[in-house]
Amino acid sequence: MRVLFSSTSGYGHIYPLLPLAKAFLAAGHEVLWATGAADVVAAAGIETAVAGLVGPELRDAVAPVAAAAARLPPPDRAAFMFPTMFGGLLTPPMVADLLPLAQRWQPDLLVHEQAELASPLVAALLGRPSLTHAFGGAVPAPFVAEAGQRLAALWAEHGLAVPPHAGCFTAPYLDICPPSVQSVPTAHIAQVQPLRPVADVGGDRADLAGVPADDGRPLVYVTLGTIHNHAAFLRPLVEALAALPVRLLVTVGKDADPALLGDQPPNVRVERWVDQPLVLGHCALVVSHGGSGTFLGALAQGLPQLCLPQAADQFRNAQAGVSSGAALSLPPGWAPADAVPAVQRLLADGRFRSNATKVSAEIAGMPSPGDVVETLVRWRTEGSSDRALQ
Repeated sequence: MRVLFSSTSGYGHIYPLLPLAKAFLAAGHEVLWATGAADVVAAAGIETAVAGLVGPELRDAVAPVAAAAARLPPPDRAAFMFPTMFGGLLTPPMVADLLPLAQRWQPDLLVHEQAELASPLVAALLGRPSLTHAFGGAVPAPFVAEAGQRLAALWAEHGLAVPPHAGCFTAPYLDICPPSVQSVPTAHIAQVQPLRPVADVGGDRADLAGVPADDGRPLVYVTLGTIHNHAAFLRPLVEALAALPVRLLVTVGKDADPALLGDQPPNVRVERWVDQPLVLGHCALVVSHGGSGTFLGALAQGLPQLCLPQAADQFRNAQAGVSSGAALSLPPGWAPADAVPAVQRLLADGRFRSNATKVSAEIAGMPSPGDVVETLVRWRTEGSSDRALQ
């Protein structure tokens, strides 16, 4: 079977799909991935095609949208950004590249991450199913519906009426979020196929280069991701936490400079990038922005978290983590000193670890990527348009 994956360019939108793509390859199927970040996907050993806005063109197009979002209160930014950027801005140029690519390659199945909204239109034109793959918890239905409204004219150009929710849920929804931390209702989604969120470990589990040596103090991993990782926020946060009896591992992102955080005491190590799944297995606690990859990755390891949400789905994740009893969260406008008692509480109160372990067990019980590939192949070959997943 030929499977055409598609995604926007963000790491947080690509990495959640990699395990399923690799599972298709391991099962002997052909996989092609269309994205503006082809180098990231190609590094995982998957055939790629460049599609959509890339490079300076992408940055110039996104800049005014991001500037407009920055003027909104942080919790309100996602409702503006999702339909504006992923709907109206990024989808038309993606369709322009993805449609001829799909017409040439003739996939049997299309899989797109939730923010890549060209695939449903392309699939409809080809008469093939397009599966929406979560990159975290579900995106609120009104966000996706408004994105679809912004795409009505684009669908009309191709002689089609845009389905509800931008055509995203006409085929099974691949849901990587365990129910206990799913903060968004999913009643609008007809078919849901659970899929265990699996993160690849890139190196040897004995190789912990970049991690402070174990001296008996707990290891705390601190990251604000790759988008909201501004040194102005991160540096005072690290300074405050460094005074605690812990070891700190801090990442600033591949495109940032660790030197911007200044000199650090011996218990602090600052890196651009680490193999996060590998590192999490040695941590006691995670302090992060609450991005979906880090949020679900920490829960999969049974780790309590301190969430410092800033935008996107981070506020929804933080809310879910607090509701599950596995996390604490600080509201917008937090001061670095506020994180200190929160970290102390998370380390001292075993209930947070116990609740995180419960979510970890829930994740472990979800179908693996290999299992889901078998289910999808059976569903597709036995008549996907007529049957629900079994």
